[in-house]
Amino acid sequence: MKSLNIFTITLLFIMSLLTIACNDDDKEPEVFPIRFTHQDYTILFGTTASIDFYDGGGVYELEASNPDVLGKVTIDLENHQLKVFPASVGESSLTITDVNAHSSVTLRFTVEDFYLSFRIDEITGENTNSYLTKGGEIRFIRDEDNTKQVKIMRHNNLTHQMEYVANGHFDITQSSTNIFTLDMALHSKREEELEAFSYTIGGDWECLRLFESYFGYDWGTSIASKSLPVKQLEMTLTDTFNDCKITCTIQPFNPNK
Repeated sequence: MKSLNIFTITLLFIMSLLTIACNDDDKEPEVFPIRFTHQDYTILFGTTASIDFYDGGGVYELEASNPDVLGKVTIDLENHQLKVFPASVGESSLTITDVNAHSSVTLRFTVEDFYLSFRIDEITGENTNSYLTKGGEIRFIRDEDNTKQVKIMRHNNLTHQMEYVANGHFDITQSSTNIFTLDMALHSKREEELEAFSYTIGGDWECLRLFESYFGYDWGTSIASKSLPVKQLEMTLTDTFNDCKITCTIQPFNPNK
């Protein structure tokens, strides 16, 4: 009889453990709210912005404060990315409600005109263009009217941010011997007179394909087979007056800047 009681107690103990284990298995996994690395983003008109997010309950509601600017916004669940297809230049916030996590997050977006950005890696010779410095950027802007604007930025070593230096406009001309010349007119303030600078373009011919594609140039087959696409495009600007060489590389756009 005593052995039977011991057996019964042991059996009940095992059954209780199994019941607890089953209850644990029945518990739904904890849901963590969707989160982003940043709250402020700058994206380019005419491109698709893909922004990574983490965690999240899988069901989301999206509401833009200015849908005419932000355009189409979707959630890519498989790749954990927020995708934005901006409709115009401007500013808008986006509130993302995580339905299953009962939370929400608001992101702020600035949509800018598309631009090609070239970082200045090296300057050799006498540089007469004080706006251009090593580590700075030349941004060729494609706006709605294709006015061929250009903006010069400089790297601040203290804040590690790019700061405005000058702006103006540019044009690229092609000679009968297939020499391409970049002309820029720049000033740091609107009330100042524009200073003119002229450079012969060299380096990877793929750069010219990009200018032709985005800025409406029609250079025909003259650059069609010059080179194959390369990973990091390099452009060399040679001052037409004193042969100063400015070597630049094209930069990928970072929406977190």
